[in-house]
Amino acid sequence: MIGSDGHEMKQDPMEEWVLRDEILAAFHRWPLILVFILVGSLLGLAFAFLWPSSYRANIELSIEFNPYRALDDLYVPEFTKAEFRNVDDYKHWQMSQLSLLVSSDFYLKETLNRLRKIDSYWDSIEVPELRQMLNAQWRNAGLWLLTADIDSSLRASEAVETWTDVILEFTDQAISNSRELFNIELSLRSINDELVEFQLNQTALEEIKGNLNELAITLRAAQSDEQMSQTDRMRLFNLIDQANVNNPGRQILLDDIPDPNAPSSEYLNWVEQAIGNIDQEIDSIIVSVQFLQDEISMTNSEWEAGLQSAQGLSATLSLASVQEDQPQVKQVQPYSLAALVGAMLGLLVWFLVFLVKITRKGYQ
Repeated sequence: MIGSDGHEMKQDPMEEWVLRDEILAAFHRWPLILVFILVGSLLGLAFAFLWPSSYRANIELSIEFNPYRALDDLYVPEFTKAEFRNVDDYKHWQMSQLSLLVSSDFYLKETLNRLRKIDSYWDSIEVPELRQMLNAQWRNAGLWLLTADIDSSLRASEAVETWTDVILEFTDQAISNSRELFNIELSLRSINDELVEFQLNQTALEEIKGNLNELAITLRAAQSDEQMSQTDRMRLFNLIDQANVNNPGRQILLDDIPDPNAPSSEYLNWVEQAIGNIDQEIDSIIVSVQFLQDEISMTNSEWEAGLQSAQGLSATLSLASVQEDQPQVKQVQPYSLAALVGAMLGLLVWFLVFLVKITRKGYQ
């Protein structure tokens, strides 16, 4: 460039290019970008082909669950220390709990112990490693897919079969314990109903006894030859009749009530006999109430002891293996993932080349 004084002026290198123009120019050469992406994908596919792949063995489990008793079961809320407001929450918790159990140390230790009896390969494998190999895929009740990913098709098949056996055995025992808990709950309800009935009878008898005592006081104050009024006689009869619950002795007492013209002294003796009869029944009820309370306490202890053994699983839950033949085994080759990762790396390489190019150009 020639200046106003006739001398040649040097152009600033930074003015020879604009970053935006360089970026636009680079994207206009999009076939080159595609070449980088394609080469990266091909290299990823080649890597996936050459890299040793694992084998995946599958077994389907049928999970059936009837939540009709969801809000009546007492043992599950007690185990979870939470309340379920609807059936969907209860069902989701059951499936989540089952998923936790099948991958728990308790289940996997037993699986590993059985595998070690089959193949010495498993002697060097610990529970955390086994947990990474096994997986339970589920969305809800219905079909669950149990998988084992291992570098040997035979070992993958052995692992998923053994794991399935452990799951079916352990959950079957836990569900049986849940059914026992539910039966205990039914017994508790029946005992509680019986206890409430006894207590209500005791309260009613004590009230009747109080009324009879008041009447006895009135009779003692009356003259011995004075006749009882028809109203008081009917009141007395009704009181004893109300207390006449499953007691043949009081029916005999009603049959022996004095005549309407009998003096007060005869009625007093009869009332005192009725009070003694009621006292005997109250004592009998007290003994029955104590027996039922002891039985409730003992049954509650049995119920609480069974909570952990049921593991929170519902009594209406059932598991079964869908297939009776050998597990389905296939080789796992992550071509799609390898191609995607290779394509991303190819794009990254192109971007790095582009950065180097414009950086060098800016400093020229």
